Amino acid sequence: MFTTLFLIQAGVQLLLLFWLVHIYKATGLAVALALFIPQFGLFYDNFIVGIGRFVGIGDFLKAISWPRFWIHWLFGAWLIIACGAILRLAGFAWAQHKGVMVAFCALTASLMVLDLPYFWTTNLYPVCEFDLVRYSVQVPARMFCFPDQVVVPGQGAPIASVITCLVVIGTGFVVMVKRRFPWMFAGGLLMLISAMPPLSAWKLDNFGEILIAGGCIWGIAHFAGARKSWLARQA
Repeated sequence: MFTTLFLIQAGVQLLLLFWLVHIYKATGLAVALALFIPQFGLFYDNFIVGIGRFVGIGDFLKAISWPRFWIHWLFGAWLIIACGAILRLAGFAWAQHKGVMVAFCALTASLMVLDLPYFWTTNLYPVCEFDLVRYSVQVPARMFCFPDQVVVPGQGAPIASVITCLVVIGTGFVVMVKRRFPWMFAGGLLMLISAMPPLSAWKLDNFGEILIAGGCIWGIAHFAGARKSWLARQA
């Protein structure tokens, strides 16, 4: 069941990536280009987890699992950059100042630096959960694949992910109230809820990633189209 779910989610994330490519080709917006790698990472994450049971535990699955974490640590916060760009596209006068976009980029860079130590302080361990076989940085007792496995504690709250989610929610609230576009706010809020117990135990956080990424990509497409129409009317 969950293997199928993750493969379906991989397909949806791939469709969102194709949508980004289409947006970039149609608009040339740098923000669409900037999201290529993080969006590919969301597809790759679901795909590798989905095929884990067919590949099986071993060095190969571990090797192809590492990029899941590398992309997340380096590019997971790049939706914050998208938030700054969306505010500019939505026509907020205060967001047109370079300092505002610099602030969004600086926050993103800070969160990347925060996650950087994971590259040399973490290892991956086999985890078996439901019908899924994957590698993770933590191993709860209920996810043992072998009787002689030991518990590996987690790394604490994913600060970068939480802050990214809150920025998307805050930005989404602004564009919902001022521009009547609710989908960023809804996607960010549902992502946050899905990552909390008990929903996280049912792997709904990966579905939440579809909602938050989809909301931001939809925001780029929506406001890029609105801005293009406004410019055409001014010509």
